[in-house]
Amino acid sequence: MKKIASFVLLILVSSMILGGMTNLAQAQTDPYILLKIAKHAQKQLENQINQDSSDKIKQLFKDGAQQIKALEESLKNNEIDLAKQHFLSAMRIFKEVSQQLSINQSSPAEMATLKATVDPSVDLLRLQNYIDNLKIIAKKYNTSVDFSEIDDLFVTAKKQIVDRQFDDALQTINKIKQITVDFNNKIREYASQQEQTRAKEYAQKYLEQLDRLIENAKNKGLSEDIIQKLETARENLSSATNPHEIIKQVREIISIKEQFELTKNDRLESRVMQIEKILFTLSNSDKLSQSDLEDAKKTLQTIKHHLSQGEFETANELLRSLASLLEQFQD
Repeated sequence: MKKIASFVLLILVSSMILGGMTNLAQAQTDPYILLKIAKHAQKQLENQINQDSSDKIKQLFKDGAQQIKALEESLKNNEIDLAKQHFLSAMRIFKEVSQQLSINQSSPAEMATLKATVDPSVDLLRLQNYIDNLKIIAKKYNTSVDFSEIDDLFVTAKKQIVDRQFDDALQTINKIKQITVDFNNKIREYASQQEQTRAKEYAQKYLEQLDRLIENAKNKGLSEDIIQKLETARENLSSATNPHEIIKQVREIISIKEQFELTKNDRLESRVMQIEKILFTLSNSDKLSQSDLEDAKKTLQTIKHHLSQGEFETANELLRSLASLLEQFQD
């Protein structure tokens, strides 16, 4: 009975993977459907695994569960492309768990025959695809992970398969899997640190904008209630430490600004941030002299002062002039 259940489950997981494009298409409108599908597969497999299951099955299931956690985290951060990659990785791992469950529930004679004839090429191709995705993520976050060892192991495994040395190839593939788990953890940790750093930098920029907004509100003589709400929001944002909390507090501030119609200068503030990025890039090149760079920074500070005073037209004119000047030094 268990063998039949595992076989049905294998068909279920395989169909999910083969229908990945349909699932991903649905995810364009509702990304959380990926999490729902993955957790459903996880629950079905969990019911099939027990204390007698092999260590390989338990480890694979653990790897799949980690991918689901990463999927959930990516969805929270609105990183849809990364979420899709974690979803596909989880489903491929669960497919392998289903296959292993089916094998382990076969008779000793069936297992001996299977071991002698199974070509691990499909498993190796799955790993290659996963590593290719991992390389893309590692490059995105500019990590220092060295893939040379794992690339050599892929070459070795391919040769062993060509020579029909399947047992040796399986051992090589297991080494690749062990290194992959380690790399995955390192990249996830590095990515998390970078996300926190970027979130804090964004919060600091937003705090500067909020300071100008508060000063402008005071100069205009707005009510103490509005100013108090803004100052409380500023305090909450400055004390936020993780990306989720920072995003939450920024949304609260946006809500306050919309409620009291304080969004008039948002477009100008956005342009200020763009100019700051351009200046940062130019400061690391030789396209702009140090003197011109300092003048540009002083002009930017003047623009911020005009914004804080509610002098939007003056700030806008200076922004246009500064942007026009900096365009000459960009590629």
